[in-house]
Amino acid sequence: MITNSIKKHTGYYFSLIIILALGIFLSLQTSGDRQLQMLIMVMTVFFYVAWGILHHLLEHDLNIKIVIEYVLIGSLAMSIVLFLVRG
Repeated sequence: MITNSIKKHTGYYFSLIIILALGIFLSLQTSGDRQLQMLIMVMTVFFYVAWGILHHLLEHDLNIKIVIEYVLIGSLAMSIVLFLVRG
């Protein structure tokens, strides 16, 4: 059963999935060029963080803890990608 909260935010979730899927797809398409891959992943993380902050800003529940959470999750994802690409 889909809750009202999920129904209300379907557009937000869909756009987030598009951002992440596009970043992964573009990164896989440029597997020969490491610099371009890194640029794509950095831009994907940037858009993820910006999306999260904008989402919470529009929902009127943005606070410093949420900003820090998005930045930390983005940093963790970037660290994992760097580890995998250099390995």
